[in-house]
Amino acid sequence: MKKIRNIALLLLVAAAMIVGLSATTIGAADHLDAPLIQADGRTDINDIYAFINGDNTVMVMTVNPLAGVLNGTDLRPNSPYEFLIDNDGDFVEDIVYRVQASGSGSQTINLYDVGALVPRIARGSAESTIPVSGGGSLFVGLRDDPFFFDLVAFQDQVLGAGGSRTFCDGNENDFFAGANVTAIVLEVPSSHLTAASDSINIWARTADRNGMIDRMGKPALNTVLIGSGNKDAYNATNPAGDVAAWSDEFEANLLFLSGLDGSGYTEAEAEFVTSLLLPDVLTLDTTSTAGFTTAPLNGRQLAEDVIDFELFVVTGGLGANGSPVLTSDCVDANDVPFLTSFPYLAPAH
Repeated sequence: MKKIRNIALLLLVAAAMIVGLSATTIGAADHLDAPLIQADGRTDINDIYAFINGDNTVMVMTVNPLAGVLNGTDLRPNSPYEFLIDNDGDFVEDIVYRVQASGSGSQTINLYDVGALVPRIARGSAESTIPVSGGGSLFVGLRDDPFFFDLVAFQDQVLGAGGSRTFCDGNENDFFAGANVTAIVLEVPSSHLTAASDSINIWARTADRNGMIDRMGKPALNTVLIGSGNKDAYNATNPAGDVAAWSDEFEANLLFLSGLDGSGYTEAEAEFVTSLLLPDVLTLDTTSTAGFTTAPLNGRQLAEDVIDFELFVVTGGLGANGSPVLTSDCVDANDVPFLTSFPYLAPAH
């Protein structure tokens, strides 16, 4: 048990990854994670990814969960969609790339390097590859949702019903197979992002005239570890304020979640894990091709199967009676292959 707990602690930085967990319900990624964004899926950040392609850094933001079914497929006209980069370690943005769309249907897309002498660095049409001044590319358009997992298998294992079903029996179901999102994909030279070191912190946010609507760094922190009454407030917090504002709630909910299998983490362990999870940003070494499921966590790649890590961490590898449990949802890849070149996400269904 001690060995299992030690391994779990190393992985527990993945405890707030892709799937939101509570005693009664599970929701995926950051899809529809807070009341304010449920009013308009165009500003609902589902996922963000950050990874290296040679000398370039690729940043991906998806919005409009179940685009074309539950939500539309456009960006909200004139609203900012931003990738924020901290390159000096204070969790305050030093670089802001802002995407804005005009019109509806066939939208015109503008990209701004906020604060630059000539801020607009790209302009073009949605559903096309747009060249970026100074190097790089931008894409905005409908794509396959890159998130993949078996919702029923996850619920059964984590919430205690696993004994009623045999897993990895060929009956697995990717809950997001066939689903689309609106994707914003930006690839720029890594040298444009770094400063004193090769390590940067990345997060994304959306806003309207009234202020911030959604923000995301590490997957599903809001969904998993923030109570329903605080979700909009969490989304309105900047990463530099995360530790002071949200550490207590993170620790309390980690104690609750890890105890669902009958074992649970100590208060000291919950405090330690919270220190790994906050501030809520993706840290990326721009010289490394390692990903989110390695130690230390490094960005997040499209093909990484983080659900198995989530299952292991939440259950501790053991059920309530001390017996081993299967820590896999047995869905190990996206329903369609990712592309090997820009814009990397698979075409829309």
